[in-house]
Amino acid sequence: MSGSTSERLRNAADALDRAAADADRAAGRFAQGRLEPTPWGISSPAREIAARWEAALAARDVDARVLGDATSDLAGELRMAAYGRARPATLPG
Repeated sequence: MSGSTSERLRNAADALDRAAADADRAAGRFAQGRLEPTPWGISSPAREIAARWEAALAARDVDARVLGDATSDLAGELRMAAYGRARPATLPG
């Protein structure tokens, strides 16, 4: 990989920003899937399947949003490092 360290960090941050946008789009699709009517019919087993499907979509929606936010945060950290404004590392907890 050619280029300075700062350039590579900026490129990595840009790639992470694109990944975060993809995660946000995926979350939107999961949310949209929850709003569309289900073709399962009205039987009790069909309602159970539909409820489980909606719960699974809701969980994936949340997962995608959390992933997008974390990815965006990491992109910001890389961008700060690229411009020499990295914050000191902290220990978790």
